[in-house]
Amino acid sequence: MSEVKVYAHRGASKHALENTWDAFQKACELEVGIELDVQITKDGVVVVFHDDNLKRLAGEKRKIEEIDYQYLKEIKIGKRWKRRFSDLEIPLAYEVFQWAKEKNIPLNVEMKNSFAAHPNGPKILAAMLDGLDDFHISSFSPQLLKEMKQLMPTKEMALILKKSVPLETLRRMDWVDSIHLHRKLYSLSFLEALHEMKKTIRVYGLIGSEGAMKRIAPELKGIITDHPERITKKLRLTYDR
Repeated sequence: MSEVKVYAHRGASKHALENTWDAFQKACELEVGIELDVQITKDGVVVVFHDDNLKRLAGEKRKIEEIDYQYLKEIKIGKRWKRRFSDLEIPLAYEVFQWAKEKNIPLNVEMKNSFAAHPNGPKILAAMLDGLDDFHISSFSPQLLKEMKQLMPTKEMALILKKSVPLETLRRMDWVDSIHLHRKLYSLSFLEALHEMKKTIRVYGLIGSEGAMKRIAPELKGIITDHPERITKKLRLTYDR
């Protein structure tokens, strides 16, 4: 089997509502890693939630960084047109981290923008992750990753790219250990250049039908996907040839 690790994007979000216990339990059943998003409330509680505000999943135009957890914990989230997704709670990050540790599930912990708004956000998250082994931290923000690297110098920091960035810019970010590429940026030449910088490389957004799945580049170490079952099957077929 390949050394490429598969991470279920926001948990197994094709089977259950994203970033919820149901999605994480299903990802565990599929025996894959989990990519999840963390936000921090105004009073410093870290929760698992993707959006900066509650509009899409709770119908409220409020930012998580502007409300206390006491209010947030009463919020029910779901897709109202799908009854099976209704009345779900926003998970506490600490509880998910401890569960993943007990289950030996690799985590890709994506920090969202609310951590930049909280004066102690990175410190709170670093303390919460202390003692967890198989995880890396990802973000679109180089600055957040730099702060986390200072707090956790031995842990892997991954910069998420959805558009091309000059190689020299990436080379200067010596606190960035890994690059997470959108599938549209995937090319063997780019992977080789990043590999020369000694960056760990993962790709997100693959669904399993791309040409990249027919020949897995040796530099590729991880795939973050909404279709973990399909990707896992494709990897088995590729490496069994």
